Amino acid sequence: MNDILKTRRLHPGAGAPDAPLSDPASVVVEETIGTSQWALEYRPYAHRAPLIAALDELASHSDGANPFFEPEFLSASVDRIGEPGKNLIVLWERIGEAPIARLAFPVIEDRIGLPAKSVLRAWSHPFAPLSTPLIDMRDADETVARFAQLFPRLEPAKLLPLVFDDFAVEEPAAKALIGAMREAGFTTVDTASRTRGYLPPAPGRKVTDHLPIMAHAKRRRELARQFRKLEALGSVEYEKVDDFDHIVVRFEEFLLLETRGWKGRKGTSIHVLRKTASFARQAVAALGDRGRAAIYSLRLDGRAIASLIMLRAGNRYFPWKIAFNSDYQSYSPGVPLMVHASGDLMETGGFAGADSLAAERSWIDRIWPARLPLETLIVAPPGTRAAAGVSDVARAVERDRRLRRFAKRLIRREPPLPAKPAAPPRSPARETAGE
Repeated sequence: MNDILKTRRLHPGAGAPDAPLSDPASVVVEETIGTSQWALEYRPYAHRAPLIAALDELASHSDGANPFFEPEFLSASVDRIGEPGKNLIVLWERIGEAPIARLAFPVIEDRIGLPAKSVLRAWSHPFAPLSTPLIDMRDADETVARFAQLFPRLEPAKLLPLVFDDFAVEEPAAKALIGAMREAGFTTVDTASRTRGYLPPAPGRKVTDHLPIMAHAKRRRELARQFRKLEALGSVEYEKVDDFDHIVVRFEEFLLLETRGWKGRKGTSIHVLRKTASFARQAVAALGDRGRAAIYSLRLDGRAIASLIMLRAGNRYFPWKIAFNSDYQSYSPGVPLMVHASGDLMETGGFAGADSLAAERSWIDRIWPARLPLETLIVAPPGTRAAAGVSDVARAVERDRRLRRFAKRLIRREPPLPAKPAAPPRSPARETAGE
């Protein structure tokens, strides 16, 4: 196969041939093979119609890998969450005249760990705790192989390790990407392993059989007892809205509920900061308009006492935020609402699983005890300055994690969790030996 490889930095007024975007700060790497041309771009993120359309098409073929990198959520958050300076990595394939986005994820230049190390980091954050790139799963093996070939030619990739925090290592897209980078000789270290609650698909099973909290007779009776206590106060019902008009109204109700609760008292509710509230409103409204969001609520005499925002990507679901009225804390209203929503998801056609997005040791673990493995993945192309710094970054991340856990134990008096040492870098030779 005759491969023609080119690397060039765009100058003002220049652009990749017929590329969807042109930007003086762009770095473009191209590969031409016969009639198929591949280009990897690293450029500041900008809201432009061709890019949004391309990302939307890519998301439709990514098997729901990450709702937070899909254009509705990304467009709402990129200018309002965190510091400015988000970039976007996009792998394009051109067949004939049509450029097609095959892989994409936002990145920032960041400092992480203790002591802090400079890195490129796939942009996950507390409102979007997932860093799996959007990958076209129709031909994932070729896509990730092209990315692994072209990524080392980007100047930022030569200087700084690339970090994927909140990386769902067992998901198909994540496994394909890791495999391609190791095959290409990348230095890779996985560290800061953790898990969070997950609801796997269970075709044909009832929620009472699938959820341990419902399968256990004693716990089921306790839930029923608390529900009866609520019913003694008035009319209790569950509600689900998934059309745009009702979602907009119920989301304002959710914001008020959250602000009046413990998050409002701590100053961490969405509504406290204007930019955060604007981002959340835009994201939920945009996703609701596309049929990718729903709001569940538990209502007492028509008033919400618990509210849950559910996002959808493909056939995967993500309970994004939950709030409840603290006046009813003794009734644990969030628990029956989550159980109800779980049953609804299980009865949804094509349901492929739900990621709780919760922290370790969350109350949701009582309802969803199945675990979704996560880790911090640190990678760099072989023979680069970035590769030499991978181990230092991994040690800094693990040191920072241990310190944070120690601080939480002092505050919460939690028992310690066993620390997992950072794994050594994987060399190409060890990979081919079957590790």
